[in-house]
Amino acid sequence: MPKVVPEYKEEAKKKILAAGREVMSRKGYRATTMDDIAEHVGVSKAALYLYFASKDELVVEIVKAFPKQVHERTMSMYPAATPLDAWTAVLDFYLENNAEQNALFFELLSLIPRNPEIAESFSGNIQFILQKATCGVEKHQCEGLFGDSDPRTVALAILSLFHGIRALSLIGVERDELRERGIEIGKLLLGDEGRLTVRPGKKKRGRQKPVAGPDSGTCL
Repeated sequence: MPKVVPEYKEEAKKKILAAGREVMSRKGYRATTMDDIAEHVGVSKAALYLYFASKDELVVEIVKAFPKQVHERTMSMYPAATPLDAWTAVLDFYLENNAEQNALFFELLSLIPRNPEIAESFSGNIQFILQKATCGVEKHQCEGLFGDSDPRTVALAILSLFHGIRALSLIGVERDELRERGIEIGKLLLGDEGRLTVRPGKKKRGRQKPVAGPDSGTCL
């Protein structure tokens, strides 16, 4: 384990988070101990506590990391991607999770009523994803996509669909079918090329406002 100095600390934390996610996916949150995680990383438990004071503190950081991973996957598709390409990339991201990883997600969700810190982390997670998705819908609407539906409503529908896919995967619906149906749903929302047909008598709208960068806290 590297010393706790700025040039190593972030990388060490990433390794611990990855190990915690892997061990908890395999054993479950409740059965996993800090000793298990330390053994997986190859360090002492005391060294582990230099980075995380408890298993719950580690879980909070695992939950916080998830929306950033989704965001990075989506942004990796731009600017060349159509909305349908981006939709499929995020769909594939969710489908990469195996049954153990999906089970861990829902196990952690079950902690929300009794653990305020984990509840707050999940809340921040959802708000981050909804904000980015809403901004994405608004951006595409300025380009004549997505029709005139309320952006927040569309974003919530998209988020609900992807979490539903995660649940369906966990209970045994085959990945290939989920991917096929998921892409078809994307086409229903976006059109075959990721573009909805402009309604008769209605012109495509140009971009109405500048779109800020990924670190600005505003729309993408």
